Amino acid sequence: MKRRKARRTIKRKVRTGFVILGTILFFSSIIAIFEFVRINRTSSGVINDNISSINAERSLMESSELYNIELLELLGEDSLPENLTTSIDESFVSTLENLPEVFTTELENHYADSVRYAYAAYMQVVMEAPEIWGQGPEARQEWYFGRVQQYFSALRNYINDLNSVTNDALQENSEMMESTFFRSMMPSVAALLVGLIVILLFNTYLSYYVIKPISRMGKGTRDYLRYGKEYNMKVSGDDEISDLNNALMDLMDAHKTLKNK
Repeated sequence: MKRRKARRTIKRKVRTGFVILGTILFFSSIIAIFEFVRINRTSSGVINDNISSINAERSLMESSELYNIELLELLGEDSLPENLTTSIDESFVSTLENLPEVFTTELENHYADSVRYAYAAYMQVVMEAPEIWGQGPEARQEWYFGRVQQYFSALRNYINDLNSVTNDALQENSEMMESTFFRSMMPSVAALLVGLIVILLFNTYLSYYVIKPISRMGKGTRDYLRYGKEYNMKVSGDDEISDLNNALMDLMDAHKTLKNK
């Protein structure tokens, strides 16, 4: 029973070493993959929201500028179209109302409120158009280049400010995604380092407790057979190497007995 237990010792140690190494690499890989997928989903969603917000803000700027140019072209007309405000109001308001769904910072909401107030003030001035048109071309130009342009410039500036804040958020989120990507790789890097350390320790163990004793036993056996030197190899422990060394010593003793006879 004791001999059978000794024969299984090195095998058990080798198997245990590989099991430990495999377990470390497996769980660290699972953690790294989970962390990377989680961070990637979160960061990608935020960046997509930033891009959607930037596109919506560009749409606000384009629709307001087109409407302002349309209003400028109407200065030479003696009458106004019935849908003077609806051409901008529907698209502008619907786009503006959907913006908070893709905002990622509180600062964007703050600037969006400023855009709403500036738009309301601009449209309030535009509603003066029917009264101004009845006062003649000179009054229209004075009204347009004075009041309308002033409120339109304020609206445009607030939209630009909102766009600038969103671009800053996009840059910040992109940098965060880059840093979190490397952070998500840390478990794999740590597992690789631990794996290398375990491999080095395991290699040292095999070299010291297996390869070196076997090499010494081989040299001792050759010296005995070639030069008749005494075989006095000693192996500590109670494993296959020790069992092999004891067997060699028994064989040497038996050979000496036969040789003396």
